[in-house]
Amino acid sequence: MFNQEFVQQIKIHKTLVFIGFFGFITACAPTRFVKPLEHKQHAVTASFGGPVINVPGIATMPIPFTTFGYGYGLTPKTTVYGNFHTTSSVFGVVQFDFGTSHSIWKNENNNKGVSIAPELNFMIDVFEKRASLYPQLDANYYMDYHNKEKDGKSKVNYLYFGLSNWFELRAEGANGTKVQQHIICSPQIGHTFDRGKWNYTLEAKILAPYVSNEKIVVDYKSILGNRGGLGLYFGVNYKL
Repeated sequence: MFNQEFVQQIKIHKTLVFIGFFGFITACAPTRFVKPLEHKQHAVTASFGGPVINVPGIATMPIPFTTFGYGYGLTPKTTVYGNFHTTSSVFGVVQFDFGTSHSIWKNENNNKGVSIAPELNFMIDVFEKRASLYPQLDANYYMDYHNKEKDGKSKVNYLYFGLSNWFELRAEGANGTKVQQHIICSPQIGHTFDRGKWNYTLEAKILAPYVSNEKIVVDYKSILGNRGGLGLYFGVNYKL
């Protein structure tokens, strides 16, 4: 009844819709400003990456979500930031996030600390005329270490690990389906390379490790087999 090209287009459409839903809910960007900026410091940021999926006939790869944003050191302990999600906008979902990163503890040597990052994710589906708001709360523990550069200056790299939490406030999701998971938790580990004004971050998340990834459109890859997914991200920020 339908030709093969039409069927393939329908499959692609379903895949994109699912990617748009699951990818956003399980975090499509690395943690923002694990270590807050210095007081009154400005930074521009970019990130790339997402859940790792198997694309038949192409490759196993992270979904290439991209974001661009800005951060400002409001106080010595608090950074405010905002980001625009470019990839989602291409597929008709305009998405922004706004949040703060706040240092809540440091040791006496200032080389270990804990930060929290409350955030709001706002999305508008331009095709469905549907708006969504998802609160998020990240918490991270970080450890500094010094990396001696050729110019003799000491750069402070750091390793961190923590937990990213998304909150679904609605009782019903798309097409009137009942929401089963109102809190989606994703453990994460990352490393930031300090190169002066430039900083580069690599991060991995175990996305929703208690949620089944079977019988869904997208073939998500996970280190836990049929549970959750693996997210890989690369972030850059330039301090002004």
